[in-house]
Amino acid sequence: MINLFKFLSIFAYTILIFFFSGYWLLAFFVVNVVAIIITKITPLSALKYITALLPFILFASIFNFILGYIGNALNLAARLILICNITQCYKKAVSATSLASAIELLFYPLRVFKIDSKDVSLMVCISIAFLPVLRRDFSAIRMSLRSKGMRLSFKNFKYFLKPFFIGILQRTNEISKAICVKAYGL
Repeated sequence: MINLFKFLSIFAYTILIFFFSGYWLLAFFVVNVVAIIITKITPLSALKYITALLPFILFASIFNFILGYIGNALNLAARLILICNITQCYKKAVSATSLASAIELLFYPLRVFKIDSKDVSLMVCISIAFLPVLRRDFSAIRMSLRSKGMRLSFKNFKYFLKPFFIGILQRTNEISKAICVKAYGL
């Protein structure tokens, strides 16, 4: 139950960031700093985490800037940075299995519609465990193509995506077979 409370509180917090502006963003910043201190995240790792997501933040902000909403562009960038920070804190404080149990509790009322909440939590757990593998695969593909003199660009993107998606489909097939062999859901 505590996992569900943590999940819902982070979910509500991220939504509230978009409803308040002005000095409230400063209050959200203070909450984020406290969360970073509590979860013992170093400022360097917090900055590294934000840097990894910076292209998406910049894209959204530049899009608003081009449309002429300079103030909105800065507000959006600040809000997305706050969300990235609090997500990193949540990720550090909660394990994948506790997140899956929170999802299972959250989806429990869907049993009325014959949706098994354990299946949903299993999918979430597999998805979370799959992300580092995907990151590692993409890095390996990038390094192998770099060694052949290729750089990541739109022109060469097909050389990155093809082995990446083939790897995803192979792993998905292996996971599917493993679940069937273990007679899950029978």
